[in-house]
Amino acid sequence: MGQFLGTHTGKLDTKNRVSIPALYRTQLRAESTAGPLPPAAGTPLVARPSHIDRCIEVWSETDFQALAAPLSKLDEFSQEYDDLSISIYADATPLEADREGRVVLPANLTEHAGLSVHSTIVFMGRGKIFQIWETGQAEQRKRDAAQRSRDRRLTLPGAA
Repeated sequence: MGQFLGTHTGKLDTKNRVSIPALYRTQLRAESTAGPLPPAAGTPLVARPSHIDRCIEVWSETDFQALAAPLSKLDEFSQEYDDLSISIYADATPLEADREGRVVLPANLTEHAGLSVHSTIVFMGRGKIFQIWETGQAEQRKRDAAQRSRDRRLTLPGAA
């Protein structure tokens, strides 16, 4: 899987549909094994509320399975397993883009992210996932991340 890059905008329609940005659809199509379909059509996605921010995380099904794989190392009857599995799975939902590259966002996710019908929303690339944000929240999150990175002089592990 490649990377989801950049910040893009879209609109949520009255049916809670939104078009995935063309760049992201191209990336999803590269992963799809469904054959010669329009970008993103038939590519299974998983959306979940972020447990850190007021936004929606969107994962390819493959990457979501990889996220959850370490759960198998925990005792299925432990409190740790219960808490983590609920946090990962309980509010996650499968999404599938239609032929126009649109997905329907469930009400619980749009409420979590503070999205409203006909408002401009933001798609923020995060490498192997992308997030869907309310515009003002997205801009604030980007400013905060940039400021913390500068203040803490963050660098990537192994970078010169």
